[in-house]
Amino acid sequence: MKNTRVAEIMLHRIFLFFVGFTLFPVLPVPLSWSHPHVFVYNEVTVVFDNNGLAGFEIRWAFDEMFSSMIVLDFDKTRNGRFEPSEIAGVEKGAFSNLREFDYFTHIKIDKKPFKVKYVKDFSAEIENNILIYRFFIPCHVSATRTWKEVRISVYDREFYTSVFMGKDPIVLKNHGDFEVRKRIEKNKAEAYFYDQIYPDEVTVRFRLKNG
Repeated sequence: MKNTRVAEIMLHRIFLFFVGFTLFPVLPVPLSWSHPHVFVYNEVTVVFDNNGLAGFEIRWAFDEMFSSMIVLDFDKTRNGRFEPSEIAGVEKGAFSNLREFDYFTHIKIDKKPFKVKYVKDFSAEIENNILIYRFFIPCHVSATRTWKEVRISVYDREFYTSVFMGKDPIVLKNHGDFEVRKRIEKNKAEAYFYDQIYPDEVTVRFRLKNG
């Protein structure tokens, strides 16, 4: 068994553990058994700086079951919020392992893949008993007089985690110096799970303002 496959199965079994399933020894899992066990509502804030695109602020809101399990395991003080030390525990125990899977985030810059190697400013919150993750993905693309295009989609190819668009799926921040166009659509070219699921994809095109 390849190491990447072993790591992938281990990650998803960690998710299954948090939603009430029992961990078994790592074994090959037929894809036909796959179905979502964790549900996420994803929102993307596209952040600009003086030079152009700076990156993406990501907000994930989880389903009630997964939320309750993470809160039960990491809210040690039982006060309904995460203290700084508890946030560090959540990051280490229920988030950092996603680096092996690019944090489920797929980015292309002018049609070329951009690998998410790390994220910054992770936080975990409890809002009305719902677990919220926030983190920042640096992605620097300088603006020019011609259009630059960046595409971002968040999904789990193995379909153990199902990702939906949240209430405010795409927001622009600090974009006043640039001409920006945005859209959301299904990416039918990157279908997964037996080619049955089309991921939601955010496309942002930007350039320096004329004049």
